[in-house]
Amino acid sequence: MIKEGEIFPNNKITLVSAEGNNEIETDKVLSKKKVILFGIPGAFSPTCNNDHLPSFVNKFSELKDKGVDNIICLSVNDQFVIKAWQGFNKVWDKDFLFIADGNCDVTKSLGMVLDCSGFGMGNRSNRYAMIIEDKIVKKLIIEENPGVCDLTNATEILKFL
Repeated sequence: MIKEGEIFPNNKITLVSAEGNNEIETDKVLSKKKVILFGIPGAFSPTCNNDHLPSFVNKFSELKDKGVDNIICLSVNDQFVIKAWQGFNKVWDKDFLFIADGNCDVTKSLGMVLDCSGFGMGNRSNRYAMIIEDKIVKKLIIEENPGVCDLTNATEILKFL
């Protein structure tokens, strides 16, 4: 599992943003930037949709005021589900990005795989949040219970900025 102080592993990703989908490497997205990246088990799932994502949408301006260049949500969903979820939640700012990790590649490289096969969801992502500066993980918080976002919501992340 990735740890604080380590370099975020480079991966090819599908980045979903207000401007559309973009095949890119994480190195290009994270280089020379201060980024908050939060991982969720799945778009449209109750905690992700009703609590986790809205916390970052509602605190977006405050996070940007603290010098954050981008907020990135990573989910083990395909790009079409992510685009629909982005639209459903009306997240259209160019600095609020989504990684569609449909094959779980980024999640595996981070050591953040959550086995949700007992719920019929297969492999998903743990619920976590990171503060990343120029590809270095400066802060990492992982929820013990992926059904809540008590430690990884935007209000809690603001305390570390």
